[in-house]
Amino acid sequence: VHSAGGGVGIAATQIARHIGATVIGTASACKHAALRELGVDHLIDYTREDFETRTREITGGRGVELILDAVGGESVKKGFRILAPTGRLGMFGASSMATGRTRNPLAMLSFAFRTPWLQFNPLALMNENKGVFGVNVGHMWSETERIAGWFAEILDLWRQGVVRPQIARTFAFAEAGAAHDYIQSRGNLGKVLLIP
Repeated sequence: VHSAGGGVGIAATQIARHIGATVIGTASACKHAALRELGVDHLIDYTREDFETRTREITGGRGVELILDAVGGESVKKGFRILAPTGRLGMFGASSMATGRTRNPLAMLSFAFRTPWLQFNPLALMNENKGVFGVNVGHMWSETERIAGWFAEILDLWRQGVVRPQIARTFAFAEAGAAHDYIQSRGNLGKVLLIP
């Protein structure tokens, strides 16, 4: 789980623990103690360690069944290489493009060049027995029944105590810019909420 200290990363960890999976998470070292308490089995400090090398060590070279990647770019390339046969790589973000407050065309171009598009052709996926998928719920609002089903499942897991959202900090809606800065500083552990 990349960005294991974010809201999605924490929820993914909680669900993975519920189904008995071993969780390997990437996060800065300052978040490791809290993430251990939340159930991450193996932590990798992405600022000092190469997650590809560390994951190979942790898994004895076997690789992993599922990668959830909110980073994009180079992490997708490395992640694809450490998938076990029949493993899946899910992309749901591109934080590696976020280099500051304004859009940076060079960061976007760098992201595009570091993403291994050619590895994702159908023949390569079949030959390597690996799968790749992307998720952007913001583009699925016409799928209301499907989304309602997902939220019902998550709400049921919340009722069972499996999923417990971690709120890092709240901001007034008028402080949306400050909230965004806080997220980009990568200091949050959990979700950042805007309050109307």
